[in-house]
Amino acid sequence: MNVLYQEIGGRIQDLRRLHHLTQENLAEKLDVSVKHISSVERGSSSLSLEKLIQLCDLLDCSIDYLVLGRNISGMEEYIPQSILEIFTRSDKEECALLQEYLLFFQKLHK
Repeated sequence: MNVLYQEIGGRIQDLRRLHHLTQENLAEKLDVSVKHISSVERGSSSLSLEKLIQLCDLLDCSIDYLVLGRNISGMEEYIPQSILEIFTRSDKEECALLQEYLLFFQKLHK
């Protein structure tokens, strides 16, 4: 398997989970099969450029992040992986609570 496809697939899976989407939800939104999404996340297949652009819109990320693993702004350097993992593993209510904590923290430092 292509290592780049595996890395892209892993990022897609992480973002999908971060947005609390199942493979079925994502497949429906992209108008592809669940089997294809599963294959993409494992790195044994890829999405067309058109579908990648659509995916970036759905998951609120850049193609630069999906393909290269970095945001254009370089913000990933400032967000520890452990924080991203907490959001990825949390349900919708927990994510909302975490966002409230972060906003409160931000207000404290203004």
